[in-house]
Amino acid sequence: MSKHIVIICRNSIESLPPVLNTIFILADLGHKISIISSSIDEDVRKLLNSNYGVQFYLSGKIIRGKDLPTTFKNNLRFRLHAENKISELCLHADILWISGEGTALSLYKSKCCKTMKYVFSCHELYESFVFKWVIKYFMKNAVLNVVPEYNRALIYRHWFRLPQTPFVLPNKTTNLYSALEGLNIAHIDLNNIAKLTNEIKAKSQGKKILLYQGDISERRKLAIIVNVAKELSDEYYLVIMGSRNNYLKVLEDIWSGFCYVGYISAPFHLYITKIAHIGIVSYDFVNLNNIFCAPNKIFEFSMFGLPMLCNDVGGLTSTIGAAKAGICVDFSKNENIISGLRQIDDRYDYYSNRSLDFYDSINMHALHKDLIAKIENLSA
Repeated sequence: MSKHIVIICRNSIESLPPVLNTIFILADLGHKISIISSSIDEDVRKLLNSNYGVQFYLSGKIIRGKDLPTTFKNNLRFRLHAENKISELCLHADILWISGEGTALSLYKSKCCKTMKYVFSCHELYESFVFKWVIKYFMKNAVLNVVPEYNRALIYRHWFRLPQTPFVLPNKTTNLYSALEGLNIAHIDLNNIAKLTNEIKAKSQGKKILLYQGDISERRKLAIIVNVAKELSDEYYLVIMGSRNNYLKVLEDIWSGFCYVGYISAPFHLYITKIAHIGIVSYDFVNLNNIFCAPNKIFEFSMFGLPMLCNDVGGLTSTIGAAKAGICVDFSKNENIISGLRQIDDRYDYYSNRSLDFYDSINMHALHKDLIAKIENLSA
């Protein structure tokens, strides 16, 4: 039976691919979806509205403040907008879904969250006192909690003495990007993206493309990846995709021979992903959120059968490593990374097939059906 689901997400929707995927899947399953958010890419909004009837109620883009008063003002603006729309929409809604820690921070102890039953979806595993305090409040009072990784579910249950383990909904990427074919794109020119992919192929000169996509930071061990790409530049062509920041200059000082393509919003970035040969995935041991990572990029790579070279944190060894969808190694030494690349290329078809199997092993539509059924049972 179709449900009216109101999803609240403070962040720009396209900046959170898992949220975008959930909206797409729930709408594809026939549910009526209303979104309360700050902003969304206009092309994605048009797609979801015209093809799936998704309604959006936007407060306006949140500019991150450099000081506490600005941050407080932004949060208050979104809080007032969200409270007003929740009161209006939830009169006729079946499920209220609060998505993300930033949303929880903005709605902490909001009157509407005290009086209405809700689902709380927590995307990260925060250890800081403020976020743990806020997340605990929402998780203790939610009808159902949703997290993207099993170890995180167990940790949250232990931390907050929850009566049940949160529902695990992996950050699997859907094929939403394919629905963009033929769309009259206003802000993202698919012709330009096609041109960019051809330019990357031309610059690679037939070399195997290694692709890193995501946060460009020291925590992602990118310096050693650039060093290895420099050493193996006769065989591989390194492409880095993500938002520009000061750390990019550090990498360019190591070697300017890699290709930087900038940030392309989801799901349009997948047009670049699919031309790669091997995907690079790396996280540090700096905190539990990284150790038990739940990256959507492992599904973005596996969607196209790309084997992955990963470092050896728990969230990657228990997924990519266990599925043989790639190789997990210690990223502290060049030779480990080189050995991993050699192992993949020696049995490329094997790892490529295992990568596709990994992607196909999770049925996101079935999981969302189970999730809605569980919410119904708990709310009865």
